[in-house]
Amino acid sequence: MRRSLVAAAVFLVALGGLSQEPYAVLTGHTGPIWGLDFSPDGRYLVTAGGCFDKIVRLWDVELQMEIYPFKGSIDRVMAVSFSADGKTIASVAPMERAVRLWDVNSGACELLESHAGALMTVSFSPKGSFLAAGAASGKVELWRVSPEGYARLFLLSEPTDEVNDVAFSPDETLLAAAAKDGNVYIWDTATGKLVAAIPAHEGGARGVAFSLDGGLLATCGTDYLVKLWKGGTWKLLRVLEGHRWFVNDVSFSPDGRTLASACSDGTIILWDPVSGDALTTLRGHKKPVTGVAFSPEGKLLASSSADKTVILWDMSGFEHP
Repeated sequence: MRRSLVAAAVFLVALGGLSQEPYAVLTGHTGPIWGLDFSPDGRYLVTAGGCFDKIVRLWDVELQMEIYPFKGSIDRVMAVSFSADGKTIASVAPMERAVRLWDVNSGACELLESHAGALMTVSFSPKGSFLAAGAASGKVELWRVSPEGYARLFLLSEPTDEVNDVAFSPDETLLAAAAKDGNVYIWDTATGKLVAAIPAHEGGARGVAFSLDGGLLATCGTDYLVKLWKGGTWKLLRVLEGHRWFVNDVSFSPDGRTLASACSDGTIILWDPVSGDALTTLRGHKKPVTGVAFSPEGKLLASSSADKTVILWDMSGFEHP
């Protein structure tokens, strides 16, 4: 079933800054949206339907409309991720205790059983070699992906509370997890050995992301803060202050010059990760922003929200001072 888009006009301020107006607003979900991801070629966007919806929806970015709803989840869908080849979408819903693997072309679904329990987050690695899922139990499961299928590698159990987000380093050698216990955990994907446990956010860590060169790790949490850590040493480089409520997600632009953070107050802040300066604040959602993702070429920023909408922001005219 196709759903229409409500689009808003775009304008850029005279000096080349980003407009406060959305480029497009995607509607169709009937409940909160808990996550989103662009396909590797930027053609599609996938979104996770939460309570009252439970549908994974696939959108054509250029046409700005829904092209396919993946139905069958028995619980709210908490996270989605595209495979590196763009052929598969992974989704998780806590009650299912499995990863759903959707075939993008046919819509067929395969269940990948998990030993971690109720799954809250999922991610394919950048090159497609791994799949990771984090659970409410505090466990993280890691699979090797190959043409033969999915081989379980490790069940990682260092977090003491719910895992809210997982992310791979660009070279796939590291897996990071943001946990409700406030720590960010980092493992070696080859051995499953814990590399670091960073006491990142008092009250709970909610999001984690590597820069595309692997030099920075961004984290966010319920302390209203975004933090940047040096890759390898995990030394705290800077604390980004400006949000007024829980920060739920972080995402680096492909060129590494911009960091987006999503807040429960309905705003998104764009930061300069080098200086730590807040560049602009995007206001368009009426409820908490649950996720942010840059398109592969960096021309769009997508944001998901509990207000049942996805907003596309035009980044093509955005310039750093």
